[in-house]
Amino acid sequence: MEALYSNMRIPYVVGRWVRGHNHYGRQRLIDYLLTTSDSATWLVGTRRMGKTSLLRQIEQLTASGESLFVPVFWDLQGCRNSGDMAVELAYALEEAQPRFEPRGVAVRPNAGEDAADALRSLGRSAIRADVRPLLLIDEAEALIPIAEAEQAWLAKLRKALQEGNLRCIVTSTKLLAQLNEVNAGWTTSPFLFGFNLANLWQLDLEAAHALIRQEQSPHPVQVDDALAEEILRHTNGHPYLIQYLCHRLFVSGERRKGILRDLTDEDLNPDQLLAGFFRIDFQYLTQVERQLLLTVSELSVATREELMAALSEEPPQRVDTFLYGLRKLGYLRRLHDRWAVGNEFMRRWLQDHRAELVELSAPPVGDAVHEEILRAGRDNELIYLRYEIEELQADLSRILLQQPDGQTNTSEATREEFERIQLDLVQARKEIERIQSGE
Repeated sequence: MEALYSNMRIPYVVGRWVRGHNHYGRQRLIDYLLTTSDSATWLVGTRRMGKTSLLRQIEQLTASGESLFVPVFWDLQGCRNSGDMAVELAYALEEAQPRFEPRGVAVRPNAGEDAADALRSLGRSAIRADVRPLLLIDEAEALIPIAEAEQAWLAKLRKALQEGNLRCIVTSTKLLAQLNEVNAGWTTSPFLFGFNLANLWQLDLEAAHALIRQEQSPHPVQVDDALAEEILRHTNGHPYLIQYLCHRLFVSGERRKGILRDLTDEDLNPDQLLAGFFRIDFQYLTQVERQLLLTVSELSVATREELMAALSEEPPQRVDTFLYGLRKLGYLRRLHDRWAVGNEFMRRWLQDHRAELVELSAPPVGDAVHEEILRAGRDNELIYLRYEIEELQADLSRILLQQPDGQTNTSEATREEFERIQLDLVQARKEIERIQSGE
């Protein structure tokens, strides 16, 4: 056993997508994405929040012949025009071909065929075989320059994605909102209208603790409870930052069997790579969002009244909408009745670069366009939370029904599950209250 741990590789994955036992949490979000009545969903997250990993996890979960869906992972990275997209879709369909053929769907990848036409043809063939293609589109920001050059084709793609013959999950950063500005002159609705909007936010507490301790790994890591709480406080449950920090703290050796050492102040300084991610994310913010984030950074913690005073030229309802969006994407967090920067790494980066950030050029996405999208996202999240409450209540009923009449002695695992579900219910109801009250 000593030899095993002395040669133990660092179990935390930093810098690449994960799935299977390396993927933590998100199961209820996955369930929602696969069962919502909307056939097209836009999933928004900051860089390194786990967008690609989530799509890859969904791909793995639905790849078996028992699933209603047949997944097709379509990566748009590097696509510059509709021809590039056709080539990438052909590669994606070729990879998915062994999943379709046993289900009676003939797939003939053709790099020369228009991607929108290929999708419509696939959807019709799958409907006849009583299966449903699940299109998982990654790096959707590539659509922005294509939209500027090929608006008619983009409208055609939008129709193919929203026809209902297939289910589509598109992931990107919030920059994709720029599509609606590019499409403002369409006689029909802009591209993103009709997409259900969902945010990819931090991990829940249970999944975050499991990730810190690598509970799904063959060789879990020993972590003191106090240190785990400290890691969560500094990272705010951000999956990439958890792994980034734990990677720094991991110690293996003959005497120290896969543990995390104590955290030092130096460990919380972002390196050049992380600072680059923060800069890109900041550039994607609208002007109001930048003002809010810099104001909170300057004040360390800020009340709603202080933020309203700092942005006195903006209507309070608009400020509340952008605060909601910044919290959902992890830029900001709530500390009791005050606002703070989302995590310690970003807080330090903002303080170190404040002067240059104030002078940045105008953001690529206007406030009005993004405000409209945020309002739609907030409405959709309320729908999701109500769905989650229904699922949690069903889980509680299942546990109660499994207990024989009059029995009071339940297993420790059952009690823990019951308590966890009750806690999740409380949190979901509180989140609904926060959204409805404008917090």
